[in-house]
Amino acid sequence: MREEILGIAEIAVRHAERQGAEQAEAFVASTRSFTIEVENNSIKSAAERCDSGCGIRCVIDSRIGFAYVTTIREEDVRAAVERAISLAHVSVPDPDFGSLPSASGGYPVVERLYDRAMANLSSEEAADIVTRMVDATKESLSDYKYAIEAQMRTSRGGAGIVNSLGIEAYYEGTTGYIYSAPTIKTEDEQTSSSEYELARALREFDPEKVGREAAAAVIANLGGRRIENDKMPVVFGPIAVGSVLGGGFGGAVNAEEVQFGRSYVADALGQQIASEHLTIVDDALSPGEVSSRPFDGEGVPSRRIMLLEQGVLKSLLHNSYTAQKDQVENTAHASRSSYSSPPRIAPSNLIVQPGRGGLMDLVEEVGRGILCRDTGDRPNMTTGDLSALVMEGYYFENGEIRYPVKSTLIGINMLDLLRRVILVGGDVRRTSEAITPSIVVEQAQITSG
Repeated sequence: MREEILGIAEIAVRHAERQGAEQAEAFVASTRSFTIEVENNSIKSAAERCDSGCGIRCVIDSRIGFAYVTTIREEDVRAAVERAISLAHVSVPDPDFGSLPSASGGYPVVERLYDRAMANLSSEEAADIVTRMVDATKESLSDYKYAIEAQMRTSRGGAGIVNSLGIEAYYEGTTGYIYSAPTIKTEDEQTSSSEYELARALREFDPEKVGREAAAAVIANLGGRRIENDKMPVVFGPIAVGSVLGGGFGGAVNAEEVQFGRSYVADALGQQIASEHLTIVDDALSPGEVSSRPFDGEGVPSRRIMLLEQGVLKSLLHNSYTAQKDQVENTAHASRSSYSSPPRIAPSNLIVQPGRGGLMDLVEEVGRGILCRDTGDRPNMTTGDLSALVMEGYYFENGEIRYPVKSTLIGINMLDLLRRVILVGGDVRRTSEAITPSIVVEQAQITSG
């Protein structure tokens, strides 16, 4: 696969140069994914999908054209190059564009990105894993009317990038995801919850654990109440921290957002913006993590970046464009969701450094407040204002959970949230947006209605 992907990328770049591009870049990816879904307690579908394609950027007089094609056949890639050239000719020159990145030596070795067992997983093995997860969910729900949705998704593939300034890079990886989402119904109410795991390696999955925890969470959500509006401490569990900090802080340190004045941390570099209890790094080199990689979406070697050190903002996330614009070092955070889009900026593995204690240790230490297990909300990136719906959460008092809450919002500005972190737990888990423990925010406005 390596030779095929880099070969077609090389053909694309050389064709672009012959067509008049001053600089050119080709990103080629090929993936094979498998998904099995359960609905209403039985297998709904199982499907395999193959996807290969090439995205091309061409530069002419600081004008950039981008085009992509959903095959890696040579004639189709050449046609996509010609479209990118045509688009560059009609684009507006960008005075801030300097250059595509150039080669700067070798690439780091990142361990455990590819797992043979995940790559070669059969449909029968996947069905067994999903069935075990669903059965574990069912075991605790026998006293209720219930329905369970569940899914397993795996992917394997390779990605390569070549540009006209000497960059040539390739790597392969596997990823997987398992998910259980039960809904239960009593005479008085209906409630839902979910649990999941992400992994590079098949051996890291524990379907029985996911099933049991999904069942425990949905039962814990029964009997939700509204509470009196008040200002009180909030314990954010790891999933909620993933949304609030992974999305809400990870997006704010995007250098492009800062340069355009769309971030609440604009002009804050080097300043104390958070509690000294809070240290956050972005580490694309962490072995076996889902977002680890040897290079970014432009082929720049990955590295570990200190973003927030004991509350001090140490760095922003840059790609080649923003780094050249600010005249700073590129942090290698160009990110591509697919070959079908040009690179943007995003974190890799956003890691909140752990403290001590588990979730219930934090609840006991705080005494009274709200425990937020999950929220899908993020702040307004420009102002930092956050109004987060507690999708799953509980009121606790005297260090004990009293009841789940419903129709409840947490209101706080992100800079206040960052400054008011008084405790960081040791219960680290991998979420979809961060690798993080629980955190405690000293005070936020709680509104329930």
